[in-house]
Amino acid sequence: MSNALVGAVLGGLVAVGVVLIRMHAAKSRRIDTRVLPYVQATGFDWSTSTPTDRLNRSTQSRVSAKYLGALLNSLVTDSSVRRRLVQANASEDLDQFRVDQLRWAGLGAAAAVAFGVLKALSGEPIAPLVWLFLCGLAAFGGAVLRDQQLSRQANARIETINNELPAFAELLAFTVAAGLAPASALNRIADRVGGEFAIELRTCCDEVATGRPFTEALEAMAVRTGCEPVQRFVDGIVVAIERGTPIAEVLRAQAMDARAASHRNLMESAGRREIFALIPVVFLILPAVVVIAVFPGILGLVISAN
Repeated sequence: MSNALVGAVLGGLVAVGVVLIRMHAAKSRRIDTRVLPYVQATGFDWSTSTPTDRLNRSTQSRVSAKYLGALLNSLVTDSSVRRRLVQANASEDLDQFRVDQLRWAGLGAAAAVAFGVLKALSGEPIAPLVWLFLCGLAAFGGAVLRDQQLSRQANARIETINNELPAFAELLAFTVAAGLAPASALNRIADRVGGEFAIELRTCCDEVATGRPFTEALEAMAVRTGCEPVQRFVDGIVVAIERGTPIAEVLRAQAMDARAASHRNLMESAGRREIFALIPVVFLILPAVVVIAVFPGILGLVISAN
């Protein structure tokens, strides 16, 4: 009886924790509830906007199908893999990645085979069709895991470039304001500064040195990185060069915009991580406090009932 009662109490605590986290996640889902208190109000009527959590079932099914299609497209097509290899600045090419993906699939299938052999040796063999299905599923899972690892590497590098862009934009603005041409300023900064974005800048400078037009090299750099802030930064520079606008003022404005975008991204990231901050409070601290406060009374009731 005591074990059942303690289990019921612990189960109730876990259920309460899940409900609290779910309520907080639903409250913090909209971007205006997370970002608007930290930025200046712009007069936009947030009440008239339609949040994403109001999608109907058909829209949600379309979104799920879209994600599934993107997953299958990343596993089947070569263009997606090449793009992410470039974004991650990986040393391997497409063929090496496919071989590595096949190796991961083989490891998954080997794990499923080993599991079936162990079950057979223990006297509880798995049905052949089920075993074959598990092997295929494990092989597919290994290929998916390798694909997801590449995606994580590409996303991590894109995030690093996003964080480095404001400092590079300010350095470029100062260098151009000192009297250097944009191409020379970019080359000087790339040679003296480290980081992931500096690698892309050096590639851009190498392309300019081989005879490629400066604007085309910048646009190719934006395409390689796959980063929206870099794309906006490059677009501002290209438009300023084509229209003859003073490049120093444009770069200074671009640096300010990059700082503001970095601040907004930081606020959004902090808002998303609020949910993770509740996990130790709800599942560790709160249950310990409740158990310490309630368990002696429960134990006394159990002893008195017996």
